[in-house]
Amino acid sequence: MAHEHPSLSQMILDRARTSPQCVAFRVRRGEAYVDVPWSELPARIEAIAAGLLSAGQVDDGACITIVGNTTMESCLVDFAALSVGLKTVPVYASLLPEEVGYMHVDTAAQLIVVDDGSQLEKVRAFRKGFTFFDRRYSPDELGARAKVVVLHPAGLAPSDDWESLESLEARGRARRAALEGEMRRRASLIRREHVATFTYTSGTTGAPKAVIQTHDNMLAMLEDVADAGLLDDNVLKHGLFLFLPAAHSFGRMVEFAGPFFGAPLVMSSVPTLAADLVAARPGFFPAAPRVFEKMMAKVTSAIESEHGLRRWLLEWALRVGHQVATQGSAGKPLPVLLAAQRGLAERLVLAKLRARLGLDNASVLLSGAAALRVDVQMFFLSLGLTVLEAYGLTETCPGLTVNRKEDVRPGTVGRPFKRCELKLGSDGELLARGPNISRGYLNRPDATGDAFDEDGWFRTGDLGSIDAEGFVRITGRKKELIKTSGGKYVAPLKIEAQLKRNPLVQEAVVMGEGRNYCTALFALDTEILAVVARREGIPADPTHPRITSVLQTLVAETNSNLASFERIKTFRVSPGPFTVDGDELTASLKVKRHAVARKYAALIESMYEAGPSQIPVAAS
Repeated sequence: MAHEHPSLSQMILDRARTSPQCVAFRVRRGEAYVDVPWSELPARIEAIAAGLLSAGQVDDGACITIVGNTTMESCLVDFAALSVGLKTVPVYASLLPEEVGYMHVDTAAQLIVVDDGSQLEKVRAFRKGFTFFDRRYSPDELGARAKVVVLHPAGLAPSDDWESLESLEARGRARRAALEGEMRRRASLIRREHVATFTYTSGTTGAPKAVIQTHDNMLAMLEDVADAGLLDDNVLKHGLFLFLPAAHSFGRMVEFAGPFFGAPLVMSSVPTLAADLVAARPGFFPAAPRVFEKMMAKVTSAIESEHGLRRWLLEWALRVGHQVATQGSAGKPLPVLLAAQRGLAERLVLAKLRARLGLDNASVLLSGAAALRVDVQMFFLSLGLTVLEAYGLTETCPGLTVNRKEDVRPGTVGRPFKRCELKLGSDGELLARGPNISRGYLNRPDATGDAFDEDGWFRTGDLGSIDAEGFVRITGRKKELIKTSGGKYVAPLKIEAQLKRNPLVQEAVVMGEGRNYCTALFALDTEILAVVARREGIPADPTHPRITSVLQTLVAETNSNLASFERIKTFRVSPGPFTVDGDELTASLKVKRHAVARKYAALIESMYEAGPSQIPVAAS
């Protein structure tokens, strides 16, 4: 494939030049979304770039961190920094000061941009020195001396240690002419093979690693997305919904996909996601599986709260949708009766449910970052929504495989992108090669060496299978296999996926390493627990006998599909949900298995001290 763009920055500037009247961003203003065309952005990007270069010492190719949530303003800073050859480092808003401080030392960042006052306080905290993984870092090890740039400073008291984006942009406009030669010089140095960004892995164990991502890595991924035909004219009209943080490679791909494809970026955030979907009605909705699980749980809980004819009609329509999704995926024409039922179900129920979710204009729903349960995927397919599962890692920027719209195979993560090669290692690990794959980790030659085999294949760490048609299934994480005291290996992910089928369950963690049987620790979804409690007329107590009975039934049904050594013999429920702040989840909402084991050690130990429960195996 010909390299259409020599760099991400040139791709962005080309879009502004060739499509000035096209919508670049859709942003929420009060109750409605407003369009921001590309014609308004080049002058702003240049002013921000000049403002950054005049903020203090900024070496060629220096790192600039962007700490916080993704907004139009953070994207413009990202675009501006890239345009003058700076390396951008997106940082999750939820991280603690010491981890954010470590990232600044690790990348030798010279400039810091933060979302708001809460993120500024983190910077102030780590600038005093901090301890991270038993090492003390002094203030002298931090290279960023310039004022912190605050994107949204509302309510922030004036101080000498920060300036607003508005102030930086104004300075940049004033100094634009004087810096034009320097800006052009830096832009002329950028090459496709150069590093564009460092994106940190979630750090489920140990200090996070900065993944090296080049312009070529990111552009190759976008070019392969184009080849896969994921985005149609409807998406270009209604836009790409962006609520994922840029620190998540999935979110970063969407950020760059806007200018690459000429599609509006519809800006949102996790707290406002549901309302923003309804207000914006985007054409493309990418999310992690947990988001789809919560959407499904809310719909199914609402249906279970209905009675009589209305409940029957809702359930009938979903059954029809399920039949259509199942038979349609086989590529056969629908029977006449089913086609008629689909039309009726569409008019009476399904179209209204899609509109209620704000997904009535969505051509594609894309799930990535973790495994999507088959029942969740089938639920959205039953609604008449094309939900595709993809697979990849931060190191693959971020994709390796994807289901195509014309051939969706639930239970698989699809086939490789055009230039991605996949094969299985001798132990079943998926190995990958392709232009989108990172060259390794910043300052971590040991980890980089471990990540690739002797022939240059990237070790994904995931166990899987590849069928004769090239469809890939992920069966577990290589490092997360549980070995029982009987010497049997258990893949916890497949069991946990089954245990999460009930909307009540936010997370399920299977334990059993070195033990003689497996157990499960549940964390419940507080919103769904409240709904169930109101419906059942019981307190919203995770340990209530009625809730315990529901979980026992769930475990029994799951056990019916497992080998005897895999079966869950007993379980406990955590006092509250798993959260990022509670250290049970990474910033990308993956379970920190080792952290959960440490935090709930007493609760887990109680399951083995008490011995296995009498949980029957449900008839399959």
